[in-house]
Amino acid sequence: MKLKLNWLLLSCLGLLLWALPAAAGRLVFWRFESSQNRLVFTTDSRIQPRAQLIFDPSRIVIDLPGTTLGRPTVNQAVGGTIRSVRVGQFDSRTTRIVIEIAPGYTVDPQQVKIRPISATQWTVDLPKPVRETSRSRTSPRSQSSFPSSTTSATTSTSTTASSDFRITRNGLYVGLSRNGDARKISVKRSRDRKSIEFTLPGALLSPSLRTHRQTVNDYGLGDIQFEQVSSSPPTARLSLQVTADSPEWQANYSRLGGIVLLPRGGLERLQGQRPATTSGASPSTQSLSGKATIQSVKLASNDTQLLIQADRSVQSEGKWNRLSGYYEIRIANAELADNINGPQLRRNSPIYQLRIRQEDATTVAILLRPAVGTQLGTLQQTGNGLLALDVRPRGQTIANVPPRTSTDSVQIFVPPPPNTPLPPPRQSYPPRNPIPPKQRGKVLVMIDPGHGGKDPGAIGLRGLQEKDVILPISQDVAKILQQQGVQTMMTRNADYFVSLQGRTDLANRARADIFVSIHANAVGGNRSHVNGLEVYYYGDRRLSDSIHRNILGQVNVRDRKVRRARFYVLRRSRMPATLVEVGFLTGYEDNAKLSDPNFRRQMAAAIANGILDYIRQYRL
Repeated sequence: MKLKLNWLLLSCLGLLLWALPAAAGRLVFWRFESSQNRLVFTTDSRIQPRAQLIFDPSRIVIDLPGTTLGRPTVNQAVGGTIRSVRVGQFDSRTTRIVIEIAPGYTVDPQQVKIRPISATQWTVDLPKPVRETSRSRTSPRSQSSFPSSTTSATTSTSTTASSDFRITRNGLYVGLSRNGDARKISVKRSRDRKSIEFTLPGALLSPSLRTHRQTVNDYGLGDIQFEQVSSSPPTARLSLQVTADSPEWQANYSRLGGIVLLPRGGLERLQGQRPATTSGASPSTQSLSGKATIQSVKLASNDTQLLIQADRSVQSEGKWNRLSGYYEIRIANAELADNINGPQLRRNSPIYQLRIRQEDATTVAILLRPAVGTQLGTLQQTGNGLLALDVRPRGQTIANVPPRTSTDSVQIFVPPPPNTPLPPPRQSYPPRNPIPPKQRGKVLVMIDPGHGGKDPGAIGLRGLQEKDVILPISQDVAKILQQQGVQTMMTRNADYFVSLQGRTDLANRARADIFVSIHANAVGGNRSHVNGLEVYYYGDRRLSDSIHRNILGQVNVRDRKVRRARFYVLRRSRMPATLVEVGFLTGYEDNAKLSDPNFRRQMAAAIANGILDYIRQYRL
């Protein structure tokens, strides 16, 4: 069998990641989106993938060095020109993903785009497979490597449409991996007035745009040059070629991420008669005519329906993603309006979380999690571009009726930034106080911050004490659960000592439905290299699995698995119980993270989401 191997070397970012210390990781999530010909995968530690195209039969092989799968080989049948996707353990330290092309077809490796979303999250976009010819089989020059969207040493000029650069009705959209400080944006126009330079302190360009030039050929514009001037501290620069009589331009960060460039007074000042589209015209402009625009996402009919309004009929699909816990609505051939309206989620909203995003150049994704006690109906659509999803209390009949529209003015939901402080729970339950009655029809969760008072728990690097780390995490978990209608109690909500028996007695007397004990770990022997999450159970492990899965999906932490243990609080609790070790105070990585209030809030949110997923799944 004749094999042609074409290995991928991921330029500058690849060199950076190879320079990081090696550590065994795990492939925690992968998905092949057949409608987009896209592979998405996530690991629990930093990796540097390698890829190759192999013939007879044609298949793309992606190796993840230093990564384990932890389960038998998985084979997903796809159909069409992509035959299947297979994920397995190639050797003891390498997980291999194989995308098998249908017999008689191949792909151009120059069009395979491998993009890092982060050091642990990657996407692989495939072109549409084409019929294999003798020329495509014998020309090694045309299949030398897979291109990467990471930083290149040379500048490329392109007229290819990209989801990271679009011409919208209100300006030029530029994708960013990280927005900067709007107050520090500087705009400088050249003396001949033919170029405008935007400097964006604190901003990181999307990987596909770094050191890249895009042809616009519209609105009196020539090219736009993208440059990542610095990564630490981050600074991006955009240079726009304009006509000498072009008005002044400005830059505004978008609430959905990225930045919008527009002339003062709007693009209406420049429109006039738009030029006919030619082979040299901007495909980004050409694509506007065929897409639906999502104008609003809102709750209506007394918060019993989620309505999605587009300017024309759309094709959509709604289904549960059991791995992420979200109900996902995907709308094909669509884009978000720049001034899209969305729902303001209140404390008693039937929707717990809602995310609206432009997933790629042609797909809008709306991801939501219902609140505890809420059930979702079937996604319905009418010919006027209106989608409706019923959201009702569990047990209430959901009628299959046409959606009702609403003209109420609503605002887009923007999740709070990670550094937004959460107030402590209002409830206070020292062991000596009477136990409040369990509220009828509500789930009661007992949150147990370990140690306290005379017992500091583990003491880590720089004197960081366990009791001081886990109390704010526990308080944030309780607060989030309360906001979702879950009754919570805490074995302690301040710095005082409670015995192990006192903790389990309190939970048992209160007839709690769930017991979650939160701790931080430690190890002796100056082993600061030991870091990671551990979750323990004694009887039923489903609660532990749910919390463990959510933490790995939302928090950057090493994984030390779910384990069985005979801890006192697990053995003596009469309800499903788990003990979460959020990291090692003696570990160099974990100590720095647990010292950061932002990281502690992320950990609390992930634990709370794991509890809520468990409640929803088992309908407590």
